[in-house]
Formats: sequence, C-alpha cells, structure tokens
Amino acid sequence: MRNLKAVALVALAILAMSMVALRFSGLPLEYVWQVDKLLEVLANLAALVGFVVTARRVHGTDRRWRVIMAVAAAVRLVAVSGWFWVVATDGDRFAVLRVTPIAFTVSTLLTLAAVLVLARRNGPTPRRSSARDRVLFWLDAAIVAGSAVVLTWVTAVQPVFHEDEMLLSPVVLVSRPTELVVLLVILMALSRKRQEERQIAMLLVGTAFFAQICGSWSMGYLIPKGVPIDTVHFLSDVAFVCSTVLFALTPWVPVRSRDSGPRRKAGLADHMHFIAPYLPVLATLMFIGLSTAVGARLSAGETYAELAVVAIVLVRQFVTMVDNERLVRRLWDHQRRLRYQAYHDPLTGLPNRTAFREHLEQLLDHPGTEPAVLFVDLDDFKGVNDQYGHAVGDRVLCGIAARLRGCVRSPDLAARLGGDEFGVLLVDPGDRQRDIGATLLAELSTPYWVDGVEHTVRASVGLASAADVRGAENAADHLLGLADGAMYLAKNRGKGTLAVHISP
Repeated sequence: MRNLKAVALVALAILAMSMVALRFSGLPLEYVWQVDKLLEVLANLAALVGFVVTARRVHGTDRRWRVIMAVAAAVRLVAVSGWFWVVATDGDRFAVLRVTPIAFTVSTLLTLAAVLVLARRNGPTPRRSSARDRVLFWLDAAIVAGSAVVLTWVTAVQPVFHEDEMLLSPVVLVSRPTELVVLLVILMALSRKRQEERQIAMLLVGTAFFAQICGSWSMGYLIPKGVPIDTVHFLSDVAFVCSTVLFALTPWVPVRSRDSGPRRKAGLADHMHFIAPYLPVLATLMFIGLSTAVGARLSAGETYAELAVVAIVLVRQFVTMVDNERLVRRLWDHQRRLRYQAYHDPLTGLPNRTAFREHLEQLLDHPGTEPAVLFVDLDDFKGVNDQYGHAVGDRVLCGIAARLRGCVRSPDLAARLGGDEFGVLLVDPGDRQRDIGATLLAELSTPYWVDGVEHTVRASVGLASAADVRGAENAADHLLGLADGAMYLAKNRGKGTLAVHISP
C-alpha cells in the first residue's frame, strides 16, 4: 500500500511538472494540447485495462464495482479520443464540445453506481446516532450544501447565461449538478467509519473524481471571469490528467477482508469522516484563489454565500471543540475511576493491599517517620459464610470496614488486604500502638446485626513497627510479614488477642 501511495504521488508530480514545462517551453499551443490530450487518452486506456484485468481476478461486490468503473473509463476514453482527434486534425471543436458533456455525464452516473456498490455495508449495523451526531450531521450537510450551491452557481448557471450569451453547452446544467450529487455520495461514503475494507479504493475514486470536476468546473468559472481560454484549457487539462491517473491506479488497490489478519496502521482514509465535509469548502476556496490570481472580482452574491459557508464551518468547529472538551472530561473521569478501582476494594470501599503497601513504602522512605502496622485477621469467619451464606458474610465485612474507618483517624489508613484480612497503617503512633490495637479488638468484638440476626466476630491482631525493619531490603514487605507473624502468634495464644512483634 505504501508503494502504491508513492507511485501515485510520483506519477502525479512527474505529469504535472512535465505539463507545466511543456506549456512554457515555447512550443505551439496546438502541439501542447495534442500532448495533453494524448496523456488523457493513455491514462484512460490504462484505467480501462486495469479495471478489466483486476475484475477477472475477484468476485461479487469487488468485481461489480470494477466492471462499472471499466465501462465509465471506456466512455471517457471515447470522449477524450474524440477531443484528441479534433485537436490533431483541427476539426470542429464546437461539435465535440456539445457531445463531450453528455459523455462525461454518462461517465459520472456510472461512477455514482460504482460508488454505491463499493460503499455497500458488509459489517454490523452502526449504533443509533446521538443528538450530537445529528447536530454534526446537519452542520456538515449545511457546509457541503452551501459549498455545492456556490459551486453550481459560479460554474454552471452563471456561465451558461453570462450576459445573455451562452458560453457553454446547456447540457452543463445537467452534468454539473450530477457531478455534485456524485461528489456528495462519495463524501457520505467516505464518512462511514466502518468502511475499512474498501476505504482506500473509495478515497482514490473520490480524489480522482474531485480532480475531474475541478477541471470541468474551472472552465465554467474562469472563462466568464475573462481568463484567457488557453490558460483555462491548460489548468483543466492538468486536473483531467491527474484525475485519470488516479482512476488508473484505483483498480490495483488491494481490498482487505475482515479476516485478513491484524488491522493496518491508521492512515488518511481512516480519518476521512473528519475531512470529507470540508472538501467542497476546499473546492470553493480554490476557485476564490484562482479568481484572485487572475484578477477577477467576486460578485456580492458569491461573497455573501462564501461568508455564510465560512460561518457554518466556524459553528461546526465550535461544536467540535465543545464536544472534544466533554470527551476529555469523560476521559479524566474514566481514568480517576480506573485508579480508584485499582487501589480500592470493590466490596468494602477500603483501600486494597496495593494501596496499603505503596503508602507504607512512601512512609518508610521518608526520614523521621516511625509507622506501625496492625495486621487484623477475623477468627472463624468462615463459619458465618457457611451457616448464613456469602451475602450475609459480605454485609458483616462491610460492617467491620465501617468500624475500622471509625477507629482510624487521618492520616492513618485502614485497608482490606484480602478475604477476611485487614490492615491498619499508623503513620506516627508513638506510644499509642498498643492502645489503638486494644481499641480495635474491643470495637470489632461488638456483635453485628444482619436482618435481625446477631453475629459475633472476633479478631486476632498482630503489631509491628518500622523500628524493626530499618535498613532492611524490601522494608514494606518485611514489615507486613512481621505483623502477619505477630497475628499468628495472637491466634496461637487463644484468638481475640493482640500480639506485638519483638525484635530479638
């Protein structure tokens, strides 16, 4: 895919530079036009051959849209070959000018059919749109419609009836709006986020068609502005040649199936649902730039219409900015919830073992603090679960957590270490360690009432202080281990007691 992108860029750059060099080489214009039309003929022939060859290798939807594009390329080939013959033989150009719009209108309709086939959804049904999505949709529709109205007016309606003199064929009144319809369909198809399998092909078709209609619209826009017809033909030919080259590259785009492996890296096509609504605005700005470059003046109606489109774009950007801010706030809230869930027990709401350990590490790393740890283990709590069920046991655990919160004052920390084990981190208890432990034992031994049933739960508590682990590696884990060992000593003494670790 990267090679195809590189080939497309290099081919377009070489062709555009060659045509510019040929235009300013001093050769007769008739010779320059012949070369330009020959390039169009060759590119359309390459597109026809490419679609025919690749259509024979695939089946189903991928074959149908390629066959339709092959027919469209054949129609364009016939029309461009007629132009080349007229330019080469100095024939009746007005006769060809009357017929060419019809051929390009047929090609445009065929392109529309191919786009509809190409954009057919194979994936799951999209989610129901929200109010925000609908607002953005209508703003995008207003942007596209406003730009389309401006382009239709300045490239079709005005040129046909310019100063009561018909400069272009009346068929343009049909071909130009048809081109706009196809462009809108392509933009809608590119806006579909789930169109991953064929989105690259859709992007190439859209870009090629955009270049094609820019070439045809520039003729209708620049000629009434007084731009020399030779200059207009040159600009249109550059756009037409680039368009046909992109059409010629389109059939060789690999179509990725849903089960063809991991997703590719996101590229421009994956972001087209953001870019697509602004392409008509880009076309409008291009025509404004061309008018300014050639010294033509914009009418009051054109100016007001373009200002209106710009105003809608600003409103759309404001809505997007507000929406992005809302999304950022949701992301922050989500991150806070994730952090809370990562550091808190879902049943009791107490900090979990990870939060307890990290807080203990911070205290041990801070000089001048002498934290202590109370390791609390409930005695025979399994009997509550076995006799009354885990739902009752969970409510008892929540009651125990509430009592621990009531016994611990800031900045001390109570946590659920897992199962029926709890921990209390005393930041700077001094000589109050034993008193706090005795208070916990008395508070936890008070009966718990659940649905009118009394539950008495006792606890064994082990106490260890930072003085026992100063200078040791993994001091936090070591201190927790000492408190855990003291708790087992309390159980061995008869449960429901407090044991203090004493260093040897």
